[in-house]
Amino acid sequence: MKQIDKIKKDIAEIIEPFELAGYLDGIATAAAIYCKKEYPDEVIFKDGKLKEVTVYGMSCYLSKESK
Repeated sequence: MKQIDKIKKDIAEIIEPFELAGYLDGIATAAAIYCKKEYPDEVIFKDGKLKEVTVYGMSCYLSKESK
């Protein structure tokens, strides 16, 4: 199962807005960790803090097989 399919399944089960907000934030963090290792040019850090994951980087994360 690809990561995007797992995320869609998980989101379908979320009821509370606060829970969804936390889940979406977690996706960004997981994508940054993945990209830092696999696609370092696709994650942007400033002063040692995550600033952004590029659209390409996020796409690569969503396309990977989930564990």
